[in-house]
Amino acid sequence: MGKSVILVVRLVVLICLVGSLILLLTSSQYSDTQRLFYSDDELQTKFTDFRVYVYMLVCIGVGIGYNLFQTILSLSIGVSLLDLFGDMIIANILVSGAAATFGFTLELSRSTELEPTSFFNKIFISAGLSLLATLFTLTSLISSHVALKDISH
Repeated sequence: MGKSVILVVRLVVLICLVGSLILLLTSSQYSDTQRLFYSDDELQTKFTDFRVYVYMLVCIGVGIGYNLFQTILSLSIGVSLLDLFGDMIIANILVSGAAATFGFTLELSRSTELEPTSFFNKIFISAGLSLLATLFTLTSLISSHVALKDISH
């Protein structure tokens, strides 16, 4: 039971992270009447204009890479201590990227006094999917722990 639960949870994590990645990569905004930064020129604001969003992109990339690696490893050798400790590390990486993104985006939207735009909404949803992936990673962590306890007995 433990191995199948872990594989299903890893698939859900992968779906959440890919969705988060797509939303983050497609988030941009052309400013016209509502501007992020006041200027006479029409600007395009992209996620790459802010380092915290690039940090989140890296966290998502690491999460996707880890989940693909662990899925292949779990299919070949089963549950190991690498699952347990790797899930702990990845959960911390994912939650740090999502928390930094939530905080920065909230403060940016408050400081510019803009109405919610598609740019901010996509970033918030992307961070939310990353947090959801963190919760499922923690579920995988618990399942790995239970599976390792069953193996040792």
